[in-house]
Amino acid sequence: MYPTACDGRGPTLTADQGPLVVGTLDVETGRFDQREATEPSQRPTRAFILLRSNGWPIGVDVLPLTGDRGFEEIGRQLVAESAPSPARAVAPAGPISVVVCTRNRAALLRRNLPHLVGMVGAQNELIVVDNAPRDDSTAAVVADFGDRVRHIVEPTPGLARARNCGLDAAAHPYVLFTDDDIEPEPSWLDVIGATFAAHPGAVCVSGAVLPMSLSTPAELRFQEFGGYVADFCETAYHLTMNPSPSELFPFQPRLLGTGANMAFRAEALRSIGGFDTALGAGTAARGGEDIDVAVRLLMGGHLIVRQPAAVVWHASLTTDEELLAQIEAYGCGLAAAFAKFLSQRSTMGAVLRRLPVGVRTALSDNSAKNNRRSHSYPAELRRAELRGMGMGLFAYHKSRRHQREIEKVRNG
Repeated sequence: MYPTACDGRGPTLTADQGPLVVGTLDVETGRFDQREATEPSQRPTRAFILLRSNGWPIGVDVLPLTGDRGFEEIGRQLVAESAPSPARAVAPAGPISVVVCTRNRAALLRRNLPHLVGMVGAQNELIVVDNAPRDDSTAAVVADFGDRVRHIVEPTPGLARARNCGLDAAAHPYVLFTDDDIEPEPSWLDVIGATFAAHPGAVCVSGAVLPMSLSTPAELRFQEFGGYVADFCETAYHLTMNPSPSELFPFQPRLLGTGANMAFRAEALRSIGGFDTALGAGTAARGGEDIDVAVRLLMGGHLIVRQPAAVVWHASLTTDEELLAQIEAYGCGLAAAFAKFLSQRSTMGAVLRRLPVGVRTALSDNSAKNNRRSHSYPAELRRAELRGMGMGLFAYHKSRRHQREIEKVRNG
């Protein structure tokens, strides 16, 4: 009923191949814009490039970095090979409430909020959810933008709680969640709106998250771990898909997108109770709220669309310590989400049937998840992911008990 548009994967990125320039290429004009300056000592020989055609992102590729750049002809060849996008032919739906959740990171917000303010315009709205602030620094940043940004405080820590707070405050029929450390492509909101218009039954549209920089080993190792770079195929997902996109579907991380770039029909998200507050950053689970909400929507018979042309650029992890912590958190969040699925009658049987495949996917060097990692991929990163998974098996239930205690206090 809802066929997969394509089954390709993004370009291979490994630390062994050295740093890359990151930039965008307009295939009509041949204009190349580098996003971040690189150190002269690094001397990158390759470029990670987002291709645009008439302003619409159509793909990513890794190209040789020559003296004269020489991207124009390559770009023209690649545009002919790009996957078709039904959303390019329609006017955007709207209006949209954009929700940015932040916690004590005023400096990041000050850098990135202007990009969002300039894009949202009068027809949409921009909401900053200030999660468990320890001071008024975030409020001060938002105040600089006057009535163009709404500032809301969610006093209880937790990304899922912050998102639910933003959902409650959203005035428009579509709500788009993102982080405080992203920069959107100029077409971002239009692509999201056009995708909802092109897929009238869709209740969720997830976009692509691309790295702002690929100049350090940690940044490249994160992409080698899995990162956010996938194929550039606009794909509609539904339980009735034939054939199924994978043996794990719908319990497949990243296939359905990431919480840093996910939009919803507000009514549909409210109908399932929003995000699970026992999952996500700021809880013992440390993540997993995005796959959980996607699975709940799919299991409810809804349609989800992955739209890679809705691009945001995400700040990169620059140190080995940050990378280790992030990978451990991903492992923890993933296992916590699956601990939830296994604890519920509605999903327990489906997860148990997929458990052997899931274990092979997580552990095998030949699985689709791991087969593009280089031989030098650090064993300590593998251990961090597995350590996180071990924590996550118990973290969900610990977090759930904690959230119940919080609700008792909040409700008096």
